[in-house]
Amino acid sequence: MERSRRQLLARHNAADAVRSTLAALSPPIIPFDAELALEAGLMAQATRSAGLSLGDRACLALAKRLGVPALTADRAWASIAEAAGVEIVLIR
Repeated sequence: MERSRRQLLARHNAADAVRSTLAALSPPIIPFDAELALEAGLMAQATRSAGLSLGDRACLALAKRLGVPALTADRAWASIAEAAGVEIVLIR
């Protein structure tokens, strides 16, 4: 979200327009609960070779819970998709 905010401000330099655009796009905030923490922890060994962080694994665990692909620009994620049980979509 922060990256999107910076990019919009750099392009348009109008804080009110950026605020309203981001509000319209604002995703729900989902707590990193005990079940997500457990799932992320269980992925540690399978994702170690790719050097994924806890934050990376948290994203993957949430995608797995929701049954949706995980979107990323990090090519390392693609190498562990099968082991993590999550579809990975590279965005660039």
